[in-house]
Amino acid sequence: MTHQAKPGAVAAGHPLTAHAASLVLEDGGNAYDAVLAAMMTSFVTEPLLSSVGGGGFLLAAPYQRQPQVLDFFANAPLQRRDIQDLDFFPINGDFGDRIQEFHIGHAAATVPGIPAGIFTIHEQFCSRPLAELASTAIELARSGFIINAQQALVSRILAPILQSNQRVKTLYGDMTEGSEWRNPELADFLETLCRESRQWFYHDHPANSICLAHQHQGGLLRPEDFQNYQVATRTPQHAHIQGHDVYTNPPPSNGGYLILKQLKYACEQTQKPFDIGVLLEAMKQAEQAKQQHWQSRRGTSHISVVDTQGNLASLTLSNGECNGHVVAGCGFMLNNFLGEEDINPHGFMQWEPGARIASMMSPTAVIGKNRRIALGSGGSNRIKSTLFLSIYRLLNGDSLHQAILAPRFHFENNHCDVEPGFNTKEHGFLQTHCGNLTAWQSRHLYFGGVNAVESGQTITACGDMRRQGSGLINHNLTQTD
Repeated sequence: MTHQAKPGAVAAGHPLTAHAASLVLEDGGNAYDAVLAAMMTSFVTEPLLSSVGGGGFLLAAPYQRQPQVLDFFANAPLQRRDIQDLDFFPINGDFGDRIQEFHIGHAAATVPGIPAGIFTIHEQFCSRPLAELASTAIELARSGFIINAQQALVSRILAPILQSNQRVKTLYGDMTEGSEWRNPELADFLETLCRESRQWFYHDHPANSICLAHQHQGGLLRPEDFQNYQVATRTPQHAHIQGHDVYTNPPPSNGGYLILKQLKYACEQTQKPFDIGVLLEAMKQAEQAKQQHWQSRRGTSHISVVDTQGNLASLTLSNGECNGHVVAGCGFMLNNFLGEEDINPHGFMQWEPGARIASMMSPTAVIGKNRRIALGSGGSNRIKSTLFLSIYRLLNGDSLHQAILAPRFHFENNHCDVEPGFNTKEHGFLQTHCGNLTAWQSRHLYFGGVNAVESGQTITACGDMRRQGSGLINHNLTQTD
């Protein structure tokens, strides 16, 4: 018997990314089919934030089953070399109110986990052929699409990378708003990936091409780095807070730990909800507890999906800022995780050989008696405050849209960045108790991009306007018994 099913929903960092997932849901795919289709589409539509050459995490919360996390983040190379012999150099990214330095070059790249993640997600959770799930991404890469304001802004921030050599300039040099962009090389790569097995990427042409370039052009990656890569399955960090089970990313990453620490403190206080002093104190305690892991913190995108059965998929992925080199014949750049100062607190080239790099990224599920929510965010080290504030508001009665659209602040290193929207008393409190304060003139991508879906008594999808996120609810779903 076929009948109308409950709607499914998706929220993602680009309307075309969300649309790819929606098409899969409409055709009867589950949440994990949809999130995988969206992830591959994001390689095309969000190429400076999401890439085959990066890594990520999926928090899977199947209905009435225990959640788990698939960690397909990046591994550090097995061998280090003297920095003087490497292709490794600084550039500045202009974020408007802030200038941030990071390093790029072949030697900034780590072993990418995304290809292994694609196959592991597909094998463990999906119901549709991989080539079918990649079809929207492949079509968009061949036919092209129009660059929106968000992607144009990212390209301006990363302009020094996109102008660093002719190959990169040719592929990414004209990402101005309103221009058409296509990547047929990436389409060919995705088609081949879907025909082959996971071994093709790590043992065949892509790995061989990367290693050859690194051998002759000052990089660190070698064949054994790729051959040793494995996806890790982990038990999520978990806390029961105000009648809800909150599941998030566990160690070795520590973003989830810090988010739960803040939530527990803030929700245990007797003051009225949304007391700015309580929220600030929670952030200060998290700042004191922050461990000095190597962490990747920038260039992230998030996808959330819920299907007709109530299965939740929460996926966050990153490519750092990209390393400035296109992989020959593949149409994407590798990450630059080893070139970010905040993941190298003891100096560059001091990482543990072969170690899984930790991350602030924290795909999360919030499950209550009558609702199931998947959410996550990009936003560098602001992820821990962005998700703390958003989840705290959800636990204290805000709707999904209210929680995501509410103004945010972020405290770190005795400095507070504050969005507009706080009242005079709240703003004055932060000014008094934070040492240094930067008042931003508008809601900004600096404060993350929470993309979230909720099912239960209502179905809701919300993409964060700070990053031009897109939320779609698909009412055209049918269910077969």
